[in-house]
Amino acid sequence: MYQTKITSQGTISIPAPLRKKYGLVPGDTITLEDNGKIIIQKSTDLASVRAQNAKYVVDKKPFIAKGGDGFTMHVLEKYGQK
Repeated sequence: MYQTKITSQGTISIPAPLRKKYGLVPGDTITLEDNGKIIIQKSTDLASVRAQNAKYVVDKKPFIAKGGDGFTMHVLEKYGQK
């Protein structure tokens, strides 16, 4: 367990072992969740999610389900398929 103090401006410092463990670097965004306890979570930006999932992309074409749910059919009917 780690302890940190809140400054008069409301900021806190995250101890170095936790920053290293979770890969937190200056400029990262974190999310604070209040559900009876305060939970601090590293936010994930879209670019890093895309980079992590790039190995699963077979081609650059978007996946369009044929005959799938009603929304997919609506979009295909309204905008067509490119």
